Amino acid sequence: MKGNLYIGLVAGLGVSVLVSSLYRVFGAGLEAGDLAWLGIAVLTLLVGRLSVKLPLPNCRVSFSDAFIFLSVMVFGGDLATLTAALDGFASSSRDKGTWHKKAFNTAGMALSVNLSARVFARLLPHGGLWGAHFSAVDLMVPVAALAFTQYVLNTALVSGVVALKEHQSLIAIWQDSSPWAGTAYLAGSVAAAIVFLVVRELGVVSSFAILPFPGILYLTYRACLDRLVRTKGGMPL
Repeated sequence: MKGNLYIGLVAGLGVSVLVSSLYRVFGAGLEAGDLAWLGIAVLTLLVGRLSVKLPLPNCRVSFSDAFIFLSVMVFGGDLATLTAALDGFASSSRDKGTWHKKAFNTAGMALSVNLSARVFARLLPHGGLWGAHFSAVDLMVPVAALAFTQYVLNTALVSGVVALKEHQSLIAIWQDSSPWAGTAYLAGSVAAAIVFLVVRELGVVSSFAILPFPGILYLTYRACLDRLVRTKGGMPL
């Protein structure tokens, strides 16, 4: 019962965030440059198939985060919120999850990315990302805050529902999963920041250069996780 109430609360907050983002996107009017967002959104869904199972029941880390972070930087928080919601829904559909799980993942991703994008925007220097005097150094703190906020919010949301559904300790769940999730968010944010700096110079089409990063990260991350599990005497995930 508590788990369903928790899912309902997250779903309600997520829906309000999605409606707000859609209102602002259509209120501002769609531009030709927004078509590039569709390409990034499709790639996000495709790359979302690359995932590694965490030491939690039915929990995985997806490497679509790099594209979501890139959407925040290039297209802003509202379109990034839509990208995150699509990714959350697609990941649940691939796992043949229940409608509860689909609602939670869709709303949870929209909520965490929207709030993380707001933190990111607040820390940008005067003139924003596209200002004439913007440099790579100006991107370091906002990107670090973006990755950290997304990591904390998303991990907290998932840990909360697992704790309620599986009747486990919230602290134990966080300790088991958070280091691995943090590694994925950090790597994804760094990859996205590098590609964004290229986009500023060469245009949005160059953002497709991020495509190899999730694959390389997936292979490295999976190898490290399997090695750790074998070291502890468990079975590879």
